Amino acid sequence: MNALEIAAANSPWARVNVGEKVLLILGLLVLAISLPPLPALPIIAAVLILLAVSAKVPPRLYAALILAPATFILLGLGPLVFSVSTSGLRWIDGGLVDAATVLARTVVGMSATMLFALTTPMSEQLVWFRSVGVPAPLVHITMLTYRMTGTLITTARTMWEAQAARLGHSSRRRWIHSVAGQAASLFVLSFSRARALQEGMELRADISEISTLHASRPVRWPVIIGSVALLAAVTALGIIFW
Repeated sequence: MNALEIAAANSPWARVNVGEKVLLILGLLVLAISLPPLPALPIIAAVLILLAVSAKVPPRLYAALILAPATFILLGLGPLVFSVSTSGLRWIDGGLVDAATVLARTVVGMSATMLFALTTPMSEQLVWFRSVGVPAPLVHITMLTYRMTGTLITTARTMWEAQAARLGHSSRRRWIHSVAGQAASLFVLSFSRARALQEGMELRADISEISTLHASRPVRWPVIIGSVALLAAVTALGIIFW
């Protein structure tokens, strides 16, 4: 298990009905990308921080999972700030405001997404998908893809440790050679394992008949009502003060 799976399994919210978290956390995600940035984004960010503290989310892991994708967004904000033409570099009017808005929405939206991931084990999500009517073959493929991804991550970590034990990281040249070799091997291995998964699925019985043992997570209607009230309050504050 990786750090994200461990945090999700150990969270007090892991035993909460998935639908309740979908309504509250992903509802905040929808508000983060749809409401005016001020003052909605600071309000949503404050609510998410309070929810993360309540769910006992590991702060360092939470921050790392948010900042990693936000860094890629930051590197891609250049076209919003300036343009390159035959006359040289030209700053775009209002580009800094647009870039800051995109980055803020990304960080807040990623905060909501990662909070859901850190409080909801994949097994609970798959069971909930079946309960809300998602087709069984689609859920089964999702489960297999998730397991294959986890296996590949473990394999990549093992390969990295083996290369380090053979002094493959002792110099920059060896490090680049090791990374290239690992990427090539992992690329080929991923296709072979995907082919094996496909053959295994073709040989199995009706996927819709496959059942799993899971704990019952009843919906708590007071929590649903409170979540709807919170989302409505955030929406009202975001619109009124805008």
